[in-house]
Amino acid sequence: MTDKQELRRHYAALRDGLSPAERANAEAAIRDFLFSLPAWASATLVCGYIATKSELDLSPVWEKAAFGGKDYALPVTVTDAKEGRMIFRRLHSYTPDVLRPARFGISEPPASCPELMPKHFESERVLMIVPGLAFDDRGYRLGYGGGYYDRYLAALFAMGLRPITVGLAFSACRPSLLPADPHDVPVDYVIDERKVIATHGA
Repeated sequence: MTDKQELRRHYAALRDGLSPAERANAEAAIRDFLFSLPAWASATLVCGYIATKSELDLSPVWEKAAFGGKDYALPVTVTDAKEGRMIFRRLHSYTPDVLRPARFGISEPPASCPELMPKHFESERVLMIVPGLAFDDRGYRLGYGGGYYDRYLAALFAMGLRPITVGLAFSACRPSLLPADPHDVPVDYVIDERKVIATHGA
């Protein structure tokens, strides 16, 4: 099975098929692993996302970050003449009611929330949780085909800025190997409900 569209259908079906009990137990274990990372303890800013469909719920992560004195940032998709791009906007507290419906049916922070700029990745210790349908042992992910995170991270890397990146996945969506293209950017850590993998010396 090598076609990415076929793989997306496969792993989406596996994720959708988890029972409520399986999902709840796995999510709790994944969060515990995440919160035990030294990178979590040292982070001053956590970049997350708003879960859709059967994605792992990050609301408790946002809440823990806020009550632990960490700022939280959420992505906003931006349409321009060339291609869709993404920015992050910062939230200083746990305030889900500030979010507004946006493209793809995903809630986003409003324009009143400040945009993260390259200087913030220089001055702060940033941990970024990257979404995906599946993650392999090398840190490569099967995304949703938009390329938003790969472009965002590639732009940061080109400026010499490297936030710590983490992929969270259920073990059912954790193959040892996924197809990877030259522009794909692997994450530093992959976490499922069974273990944490530091993918390339993170």
